[in-house]
Amino acid sequence: MTSSPLLAQQSHGRIRRANVGFWLIAGTYGIVMMGGTLPIPLYRFWAQAMHFGALGTTAIFAVYAFGVLVSLLVFASLSDQLGRRPVLIGALVVLGISTVLFLGASTLTGLLVARFVFGLAAGVVTATANAALAELARPDRPQAAPVMSTVANMGGLGLGSIAAGAVARFFGDPTHEVFWWYLIALGIAVLAVVVVPETVTRQAGFRLDVRRPSLPEGADRRMFLGVLGLVLAAFTVNGVFSSLVPSFVQNQLHIEDSLASSALVSIVFFAALLAQVMPRPQWLNGPFAGPTVLVIGSVVFEAGLLAGSLLEFILGTVIAGAGVGLVFGRGIGITQHLADPERRADLVATYFLAAYLGSTMPTLGLGVLNQTLGTTGSTLILFGVIVGVTIISTALTARRTSRS
Repeated sequence: MTSSPLLAQQSHGRIRRANVGFWLIAGTYGIVMMGGTLPIPLYRFWAQAMHFGALGTTAIFAVYAFGVLVSLLVFASLSDQLGRRPVLIGALVVLGISTVLFLGASTLTGLLVARFVFGLAAGVVTATANAALAELARPDRPQAAPVMSTVANMGGLGLGSIAAGAVARFFGDPTHEVFWWYLIALGIAVLAVVVVPETVTRQAGFRLDVRRPSLPEGADRRMFLGVLGLVLAAFTVNGVFSSLVPSFVQNQLHIEDSLASSALVSIVFFAALLAQVMPRPQWLNGPFAGPTVLVIGSVVFEAGLLAGSLLEFILGTVIAGAGVGLVFGRGIGITQHLADPERRADLVATYFLAAYLGSTMPTLGLGVLNQTLGTTGSTLILFGVIVGVTIISTALTARRTSRS
């Protein structure tokens, strides 16, 4: 009897440490995602100084996503073997090295190397942080992990662009100053991860090899394939916005201010965030809501491009961003539900593999098509592909849901 209060106190202490760890992991994940969009407002400064055009800008964006893809195929399951905390700390150190490379970059090649290294580390953090959030979340709040994943991911991406735009607007050295600040943020993130409780028992050894994307077994596979198609389409929208918006804002809307341009880029990410955290009707959590909103937003955005209308441009961005948030939030929730607890990071890595394929391949295609067809023709083709993939993938997930 005398041990019961002690056991209750120890249990309460573990729950409190897990709650604190949940928020620290979310904050760390958000800081890493900020780095994904820090370069966006800086492309025009680098282009002027290093003499590269739109294709070079697209390559800088795409090589980051390619680094993430390589990481998800090779390194993402490391935390299932070595533990979440040591892998996160190692990845943050690599992110610091990438940031130093940005500070020293004087050519397009230097930027590509820095961006690729950043992508390698960001892929590890993405898989590991999402797995850790699921393990640290309170059992009575099953939606906490997917919602926080969306908030950290989209919120970090949105803040990164705004932060870099603000530094470019108010400081004299835009392509260096922001990275000094980011190094400090990464140092804080390392200190945060050090105190996070470990959720994985470390194995005696580990195996590093190129992995095939894992899929659930049985009838859940069809639904997961639909989820992968939807997140691919959603991140294609993110990729188009991130690579296209700065030049569109400057060339067609004639907005030269870095902060204003980066704020417009961030709209899609903040809309995705708000779609997750704001109260909403239950039907918005169903299989059709996110894809429908994503398609409508894409159509309105393309209409704004065709008309050169800032109002339609912003409206389409907001609607499409909300669709991205709904699709991403539901998808990561399904992924966490289907994942084997012993290999959670593995299935999460497959989900984000599809996401970053959406960011990479279509955006590269946009950069190439833009050279011959121009902005209007290339985006019409790309948004047509997005709509087609979204419809097919929604049919897969809806069919599986109706049988459940």
